[in-house]
Amino acid sequence: MKQLSLMMVILFIVAVSSGLSAQSNELMDEFLSRPAADLGTSTYLVLAASGIIDNSSSPEDAVNWLSRSALARRFPDMDGSRNISYGEFSYLLMEIMEIPGGVMYRMIPGPRYAAREIAYRELILGKSMPGRDLRPYEVISTLILVLEEREAGL
Repeated sequence: MKQLSLMMVILFIVAVSSGLSAQSNELMDEFLSRPAADLGTSTYLVLAASGIIDNSSSPEDAVNWLSRSALARRFPDMDGSRNISYGEFSYLLMEIMEIPGGVMYRMIPGPRYAAREIAYRELILGKSMPGRDLRPYEVISTLILVLEEREAGL
């Protein structure tokens, strides 16, 4: 519970400093109220943070972008409302944020080795099991850590 409170404070600071629109704030409130993170909103957050899509876009726009990308083959079910797994989210982060992977990820890029790389870099809260569903605060905290690492030039 303490981690969730800390994440809310961090999220508030990020939202205020980046000037998110009211639509984005409502999206975040709704996302954080869910028991599990969904593919659409998680993809939207990663794509918006990377500048690929605009903040005024929607989770549906993000899933449409994903379905047309080369990454689509790793996401057989493009239903934006379905839960996203730790491995899928890790793979999305690795590819979109251009995070260099280890030897196995370079040989066989995909959710399994992306999850291992994200765990190795200590960018995820909770257990690093590729098939488990993520909670919304895990998506946000991981994305914040990736952006901090990126900003620091690591």
